[in-house]
Amino acid sequence: MTNHLFKGAFLIGALAVLGVGTSFFGTNAVALVMTSLIAAVYGLGAMELRQFRQATATLANALARLSSAPATLNELLDPLHPSLQTAVRLRIEGERVALPGPAMTPYLVGLLVMLGMLGTFIGMVVTFSGASFALEGTTDLQAIRAALAAPIKGLGLAFGTSVAGVAASAMLGLMSALCRRERLQAAQVLDRQIATTLRAFSHAHQRQETFKAIQMQAQALPAVADQLQVMMQQIEQLNARLNETLVGNQERFHTDIKATYSELATSVDKSLKDSLSQSAQTASESLKPVLAAALEGIAHDASLMHERMANTAQTQLDGLAGRLGEQMQHQNSSTLTEISRLVSTSDDLLRARISAEAAWLDQHGARMDQLTAALRNELGALRADEAARGEAAVARLGDLQTAVTAHLTTLGTALEAPITRLIHTASEAPRAAAEVIAQLRQEISHSVARDNELLDERSRIMTTLSTLLDAINHAAAEQRAVIDSLVASSAVALNQAGNQFAEQVSNETSKLAELSHQVSTSAIDVASLGEAFRLAVGSFNDANEKLVSNLQNIEAAMDRSTTRSDEQLAYYVAQAREVIDLSIHSQKEIFDQLRQLPAKQALLADEVN
Repeated sequence: MTNHLFKGAFLIGALAVLGVGTSFFGTNAVALVMTSLIAAVYGLGAMELRQFRQATATLANALARLSSAPATLNELLDPLHPSLQTAVRLRIEGERVALPGPAMTPYLVGLLVMLGMLGTFIGMVVTFSGASFALEGTTDLQAIRAALAAPIKGLGLAFGTSVAGVAASAMLGLMSALCRRERLQAAQVLDRQIATTLRAFSHAHQRQETFKAIQMQAQALPAVADQLQVMMQQIEQLNARLNETLVGNQERFHTDIKATYSELATSVDKSLKDSLSQSAQTASESLKPVLAAALEGIAHDASLMHERMANTAQTQLDGLAGRLGEQMQHQNSSTLTEISRLVSTSDDLLRARISAEAAWLDQHGARMDQLTAALRNELGALRADEAARGEAAVARLGDLQTAVTAHLTTLGTALEAPITRLIHTASEAPRAAAEVIAQLRQEISHSVARDNELLDERSRIMTTLSTLLDAINHAAAEQRAVIDSLVASSAVALNQAGNQFAEQVSNETSKLAELSHQVSTSAIDVASLGEAFRLAVGSFNDANEKLVSNLQNIEAAMDRSTTRSDEQLAYYVAQAREVIDLSIHSQKEIFDQLRQLPAKQALLADEVN
């Protein structure tokens, strides 16, 4: 339907210009030239509108083919006309950017009217010059009438250029309105797609996802703290089990030592008895041959050698008794030396065990102190960095809000002064209508330029906000990485402490009371550390909630300022339309006075007669 209306309006305007030009062909060269110029301007405007419709068609076709969300935004933007790609991208991303309209057509619509009026004025100048020449050249009334008849007839032809210009301007304006309506319909379809299918590419959706991620992170931190608390409880239970194991091992050690010493004493006693009995048996067996030989010698010389043999036997018995005593004394001293060495070794082993236990306890306490200090330092640095980032973000957003307010105030002041000057200029005289329209066009161009600058400034503000959100996301990622590293380092340190504790359990023989006291102190420190970590997580959640509320307030303030700017712009446009209407009304009055001029001249001629 719109296509048929567009073609019909173009044909009507072209036929009007062609008909007027045909009437001037061969009769009035100046009017024919002006009509040809009007036709050229009309064709230029129609060509621009045709390209404008083709660009709109690319957008409509791309949206019609869009049934589901594309993988990337470029899949939707690549088929579009280059003049629409940037505006559509910004609109999808959530910025308040209007789709571009025809650039030259509004100017060409006014130019067609001005060209028609220019042709009319030129024709009137030529006509009035001929009438003045005819009136000055004769004094006969009939001759004057005859001389005035031809210029007055030519006056009707002179107004033909105005007809061509107004008709072409009206049809070109209708075609422009149809094209703008098509573009508006495509923009409405685009807005519906942005609200549904393309919502994933908007900055608002991305901000919501970012806020959800931050909230999920804030919700996950208490769970991490709870897990750390559970880990602390498990460590306490492990310490309790280790204490019980140490007590049992100590009791079993003392029992084994006592049994070993008892077995050692029994073995030594038995070995001494066996050694003495074997020595006596060996001595008796060695004495039997000697006694037998002595008895045989005594038998041969009993009487002579009885006394000597008695002395000899006594001497041998004394020597044998001495040797037996020395052997028993040596055996007893060896046994006592071995027992002393065993007792000394046991004492050294106990002292080494006690020293190792004390060193391990000192090392374990130092490591727990280092872990506590490291966690406190990391949490303090994290809290300080987060506070600094929050203050910087609030300060930056305050500066941005001040800059937006200043720009809006400057825009209102700058638009108010040109509109006031335009109204003053339009009220001076109807003859300055063309100058008023030119000045109005210039001021509107300046206003459009300032609006573009304002849009650019808003774009920069949104870019700054996007950068700020990226910085917040980066800070959140860094916080998550720091927290993960803290948890990992805590887990590694606790695992190392547990492994070392398990490896050295078999060597523990220190005082159980001191060990229990140290373990209880460590458990209390770890519990206090978990409580401090939980408080830090709560402060982080509060800071994130305050930052989110500040961002929402700033976004609402920017929406309100944008609404006020749109209302002021609509008010200024309405005033400009009133000025244009006044100018057109003054032009109509001029035309009416020009139409009444022949009647006044006729009355003047009748009065002269």
